Amino acid sequence: MRVVVVHYHEIALKAGNRGLFIGRLMGNLRRATGGCGVHGIRKQSGRVILKLRRDADWAGVRARVAEVFGVANFALAIRVTPRLPDLERAAREGLEGRIFASFRITAKRAFKEFPLTSQQVNEHLGTFVRTLTGAKVDLTRPELTVFVEVLPAEAYVYFEKIPGPGGLPVGVGGRVVALLSGGIDSPVAAYRVMKRGCAVTFVHFHSHPFL
Repeated sequence: MRVVVVHYHEIALKAGNRGLFIGRLMGNLRRATGGCGVHGIRKQSGRVILKLRRDADWAGVRARVAEVFGVANFALAIRVTPRLPDLERAAREGLEGRIFASFRITAKRAFKEFPLTSQQVNEHLGTFVRTLTGAKVDLTRPELTVFVEVLPAEAYVYFEKIPGPGGLPVGVGGRVVALLSGGIDSPVAAYRVMKRGCAVTFVHFHSHPFL
């Protein structure tokens, strides 16, 4: 099943209000991706997961999520159960049609009861991918990185991390008014306060023909 795995960074540091911030981020993501085929949003072990329909518009989802403040990075992932055979199957599925001469596996094991360490997952899947494709392992400058995240109830395999704008979700910092004066300074200032979580009301004065 295809899902979008959304990572946040600064929100995780807000211990007292973390739940409020995550809830706001989820609401903003829900509104941003409306009409693109997202039919479920939930939080999962320090991540936000967007469930996609089979006919989802990934290009639209990608463009919209990339502009949501609070998102550090995100990825289109294959969701499977946290078992090695399923991780291999997801890797095989995701690698189909890709051409590359070198690769690396980057595994993150959030589920500490998983029988293998992160390094052992790297080695196991590295051997699997090398045998499957004939590509060589390059830990420094690989042409392709296979990302693996192992959680208690599920695991994700993906091949690209897409950067988000970072910051805090719009709405957690109250509402401010920004005067658009016609220069570049005012929209830049508005962008920066939005990145700090403020919802912005824009004001512009049109005084023609007096000025």
